[in-house]
Amino acid sequence: MSEGLFKGPGDVRGRRPVSERREGGPRSGDPFLPWHPPEGLARGADSAAPVRKTNVENYEFIINFFKNIGNTKEANTYLRLFKKGNPSRFAVIKVGGKTLTDSMPVLSGDLAYLTNLDLFPVIVHGGGPQIDKELELRRIEFEKKNGLRVTSREAIDVIREVLEDANRRLVDAIRSQGGDAEGIRMAVKARPHPDRDLGFVGEVTGIDLKPIYRAIRMDRIPVVSPVGFDENGNPYNVNADVVARAIVLALRPKKFILLTEEGGVRDPQGKIIPFINLTADLQGMQERGEVTGGMALKLRETKQLLEELPTTMFVTITSPHSLIKELFTVKGSGTFIKLGSEIEEHSSWKGINRDRMRTLIEASFGRKLVSDYFKRDVTTIFLDPKYRGCAVMRKIAGMDYLDKFAVRKEAQGEGLGRDVWLAMLQKYPRLFWRSRATNPINSWYFEQSHGAIKFQDWTVFWIGLREREIRQAIKAALKLPPTLQGPTKVK
Repeated sequence: MSEGLFKGPGDVRGRRPVSERREGGPRSGDPFLPWHPPEGLARGADSAAPVRKTNVENYEFIINFFKNIGNTKEANTYLRLFKKGNPSRFAVIKVGGKTLTDSMPVLSGDLAYLTNLDLFPVIVHGGGPQIDKELELRRIEFEKKNGLRVTSREAIDVIREVLEDANRRLVDAIRSQGGDAEGIRMAVKARPHPDRDLGFVGEVTGIDLKPIYRAIRMDRIPVVSPVGFDENGNPYNVNADVVARAIVLALRPKKFILLTEEGGVRDPQGKIIPFINLTADLQGMQERGEVTGGMALKLRETKQLLEELPTTMFVTITSPHSLIKELFTVKGSGTFIKLGSEIEEHSSWKGINRDRMRTLIEASFGRKLVSDYFKRDVTTIFLDPKYRGCAVMRKIAGMDYLDKFAVRKEAQGEGLGRDVWLAMLQKYPRLFWRSRATNPINSWYFEQSHGAIKFQDWTVFWIGLREREIRQAIKAALKLPPTLQGPTKVK
């Protein structure tokens, strides 16, 4: 049997039989259940998108995948999540033209790698640098107005040609690495931009999802060109970011990833900012000059997009070299962007779903709560409405005490813990807490605290306390009764 080489992230390599890759149709026996596309910009998708149940039979490949990721539990969690439901809602990935030039081998290798996991992200690519170069070679002059390229009839023909070539190159590169892909070149419906001085620049009016669904049904990654077409077949120059957002609105994917050579949003010192809460952070970042120009525009547009989507949706900006890690680990390696978390405040256990609260805390600590935990008085409970994170405050020795801080594993990569923590600090700038010596997040606690002291079983932390209060806090913390049962893990 002939074999096709596939390449995973980094230097992990393996082989998958060519006969397992789809040539003429989907894998026999794969059921495609009817599914109706969500409301959005989709138009003309009169055929149902596929929903299927797949079994990855190449177990050796999966084992190597987990080894490469380095965190089997996290990777398995995300792999199971991505395989639930409609496969077209796995992820939308926007690839810039510079990435196609500078990082094509690693990008195509990782996309081929995903097809071996039976995952097929929808790719939207740009081609700005390639277009500039070709227009210059053909001596076609152009200018920009409000950030948009003024596009003549002559220029739109070149732009279409360049983008179709870029589309073909990415598809060929994925196939050469052992995956499969299909170029989608006429999915973007468009109309002329209201500013007619821009020439053949278009606005998106809809996305034809049928060819995207068909590609995924055939086990191929859809690679979408951003050229738009009106009802008469006239082409229009449409920004790839705008097309990507339109597809996200139509598909409502689990993840939306922007690949850039910068690898994320960087602060003035050049370090990647790991989390951005657009509601809480964006205005201040712009006023302080931490984000300017194109990146500030991208963040404002991201905010507008997220305001139209469910609150669980988020956007990640990362490097093409970190795509697999970003998809399958909690922390990732780029900038995680979300609209913001609405953290509720409760002054008592009244109104709290105690079963869900118990599940949250016990899942976070791996131990069961003591039977009388919810009978104990509290001053404030900071709670994510979906019960994925909380902070429970009590009054101990006349001071504010953090009794429980818990965040579910799957929400840690979203910066939810940071949101809960900041909401707590805003109301309680002076507090103390204790943590088991074996608690894996103690290093994070050390970073957040103003001081700490270690004992055999406990470490006591504090923020904003005076010297006399610190001594009282330590004494009180060590005398507190347990809140969790023995070390037996919750099953």
